[in-house]
Amino acid sequence: MEEEKTNKREVTNIELEFKDKEDIINLASKDEFVSLVMNDSLEAITEGVEDNLDSVDLFNILNISVMVKLERSNFQPVLNKITQYYAGKEDYDKCIEIQSLIKKLKNA
Repeated sequence: MEEEKTNKREVTNIELEFKDKEDIINLASKDEFVSLVMNDSLEAITEGVEDNLDSVDLFNILNISVMVKLERSNFQPVLNKITQYYAGKEDYDKCIEIQSLIKKLKNA
């Protein structure tokens, strides 16, 4: 049986404080939170592509005991979403970096 390859980077721990659904929706719209999610996701996927990993652990949500994991088959769709985020921020250098990563993923 082949051993599954997983990421070596330290997973970002997140603790969500919320009273209701509206608190979660508000958090998801805050630029600081979105930036954290996009940056850390990109970092994890980059490691996954470069180290040819089967999956990467993105976030550990401590207070609800959930580990957010991304399978390799979902790397490209997530990278496309991250590209859209950086294009909206007009960070075209980051977009080029991500497109290069997508190309590397396709050629792996």
